[in-house]
Amino acid sequence: MPPFALHEGSPLSVAELSAARLDGDIVAVGRNAYAAVDQPHNDMVRANVARPVIPAGFAAVGRTAAWIHGALQAEPDPHHAQRLESTPAKRHWATGVVLHDWPLPEVDTVSIARVTVATIERTFYDVARASFADADDALAATALRTLLAREDLADPMLAWLEQGRRLRFTHTLARLIRQSG
Repeated sequence: MPPFALHEGSPLSVAELSAARLDGDIVAVGRNAYAAVDQPHNDMVRANVARPVIPAGFAAVGRTAAWIHGALQAEPDPHHAQRLESTPAKRHWATGVVLHDWPLPEVDTVSIARVTVATIERTFYDVARASFADADDALAATALRTLLAREDLADPMLAWLEQGRRLRFTHTLARLIRQSG
């Protein structure tokens, strides 16, 4: 199966990617990634774009997961990744990504195009928490509005919130979901 997104140097060189872009065969789908013009830009393409910056043992979370799930239009800069609970804590140095060391339960993750990403429910909660904690966080507010507008997420999100998780703002988010529905 061909890759969903082409990155510089893999499998094409920068020169080949530039030529294909000038010919109109590919379009930019991220800062350093390209995809075929006729390929839909879905969650698999966006996850593949983020793959080079998400270290092994981490999951895309927050703004990055919101972008992968389609709640944000533009690729976030920087990306955000969180350590999985099964990964031992150790120092990671990476550019283009903020690494969060608090362990993320693997039950709150899904694999999209071989990239571990926070589930849509966990992402909904994460962007809501960021929006509640910082009213000036425009990206979190935009992602929250987009996710609140999706009626298909209300019931699964309420069920996720009612699982007895010890997380901040769960009652506030549940109330907001009920009011918007």
